[in-house]
Amino acid sequence: MSGTPATADVVVVGAGIVGVCAALFLAEADVPRVVVMEQATVGAGATGRAAGVILLQADSEAELRVQLESVALHRRLRDELGTDLQEHGSLLFWMSPDAAGEGRALAAFHTESGVAVETLDGGEVQRRFPYLAAEDVALATFSARDPWATPLATVERIAAAARQRGVEIREHCAVTGIEVDAGRVCGVLTREGPVATPVVVNAAGAWARGVGELVGARVPVAPRKRQAFVLDPEGTLPADAPFICEAACDFYCKMRPEGLIMVCGQTPGETLDPTVEWGYLDDALGPTLRHIPGLRRARVIDAWAGIRPMSPDGQPLLGAMSGIEGYIVASGLGSQGFGRGPLVGQLVAELITTGQAHLDLTPYRPDRFARGARTR
Repeated sequence: MSGTPATADVVVVGAGIVGVCAALFLAEADVPRVVVMEQATVGAGATGRAAGVILLQADSEAELRVQLESVALHRRLRDELGTDLQEHGSLLFWMSPDAAGEGRALAAFHTESGVAVETLDGGEVQRRFPYLAAEDVALATFSARDPWATPLATVERIAAAARQRGVEIREHCAVTGIEVDAGRVCGVLTREGPVATPVVVNAAGAWARGVGELVGARVPVAPRKRQAFVLDPEGTLPADAPFICEAACDFYCKMRPEGLIMVCGQTPGETLDPTVEWGYLDDALGPTLRHIPGLRRARVIDAWAGIRPMSPDGQPLLGAMSGIEGYIVASGLGSQGFGRGPLVGQLVAELITTGQAHLDLTPYRPDRFARGARTR
């Protein structure tokens, strides 16, 4: 397919998991002309560099509801599109007696909400997961049904389904301008030409602030770099080993087909440069080897960095931008982008097609920081 279309009912900026899911659900709602503009390739931003874990262990009732809906939607995509979602579970380690009290309260809250979260002492952790060392763990909370999927393969599968339903995804096609007339969106500009449209969705992830500037809107998304390193476990860990995280530590790890992914280290300040910073490797190895001593001779076989779109309060920016009719923001998901991306895409499609989403989007209003708040 050559050249950009002259018109579209909706233009989505960004082909990460939020953007392609919004496009898919718009097409399923019979919106006839949906175009996704992507400056690179599908999933090339934070989505393709994510760990792929979706945690059900949440901090509040509202967060748990969002996570449950997110997991249910990922399961639907697995059943309908054939994504590789699998339930590997998650282990959160609480390292002090005070922290253990917090973990017990978390487990009790989930049980009351109908979500099974077990509490394990260090000895039980080692009996059930003999490759782990947990002598210094005061308490572990274990959720067996937390799923995992390959992020890039998932978003590519969703993009393929969207294309089959008539969505046009233009890769290597950056949006250079957004046209507004009398307070409403009327088109986008690209290097391949203009596209007339009444609706634009800013799903540009870490680049969302710049896409906001194209219409003079403040979209306070800070691009923050996070490091990932991969160890070759050489058979030390089972392929379905659970996600492991120290609850109070800036660290987690997860077995994937390519090896053990260790995620640690968020670079201070803002950057869109995905170059790996190897100085964080020791910070990742320390807790990994403390909990999985069998990896002491394991080789580092890969590394990458992803740029997360962070909002000032850690919550998404989701909804219509006041004062600009037809401009929708769907960004700022931080570390939850892969897990919550399909749900956010669904909510965007509902907002566009019916004028209202099935969840209350008031807490995520994109203009809630209009009075002087700064991104962190």
